[in-house]
Amino acid sequence: MYHNNPGTAPTAEALMRSRYTAFALNKFDYIAETQKLQSDPKQSADAIEDSNGATQWVRLTIEDVQEGSEKDNSGMVAFSAHFKEGKNTGRLSERSLFEKHDGSWYYIAGEHEVQGNTPHVIPKENKIGRNDPCYCGSGKKFKKCCG
Repeated sequence: MYHNNPGTAPTAEALMRSRYTAFALNKFDYIAETQKLQSDPKQSADAIEDSNGATQWVRLTIEDVQEGSEKDNSGMVAFSAHFKEGKNTGRLSERSLFEKHDGSWYYIAGEHEVQGNTPHVIPKENKIGRNDPCYCGSGKKFKKCCG
């Protein structure tokens, strides 16, 4: 919904969720348009794609939200995002800072930690059937996800 109209997310959490979805759908223009990074204010969609193009995002969990409502001008959203890169799986945990400028929310900065990103090997005795839930936690059948 927000991807066609950047700057319309009503809260910091709504913007965070829409940015996660944009990463998952490779909508890197939206990512670039909804950030005002302290470290690299002019980061382009191409630069974002170069660093994220091989990543498949599979699940988002919101851990904490502080401020960031429609009446606030700043907010923080803590989240965990699970991903796959080839046969590797991992989790990105981040505390994202958001600010409202001229009525629109923007991602400003984040402190993150990446865990895992190691090959996921299934022992033969624990082999997953094609119709079993996928090991990555996406909720999809294994054959439609990592199989």
